[in-house]
Amino acid sequence: MTIDELQRLYLTSDLVEAVVEPSIQTNGWIVEFRHRRGGLVPLTDHTGSEKCYQDVDSATESAFEVGFHQVRIADAF
Repeated sequence: MTIDELQRLYLTSDLVEAVVEPSIQTNGWIVEFRHRRGGLVPLTDHTGSEKCYQDVDSATESAFEVGFHQVRIADAF
């Protein structure tokens, strides 16, 4: 989901946690959001591709942009 779509879910309290974690597919970091009904929702671009960031700080800023004030950073492998 894009940042705009995720912001709408955040405003309706459908997202309960933001997680930044290492990407399995690339050498970088991804942002996922835990949905209140379970499961993770990834941050994607407008084409539906998972967004990957070069560093934790950039990924964290995207989670903040969605609306979260706290972000969990998952351990690197």
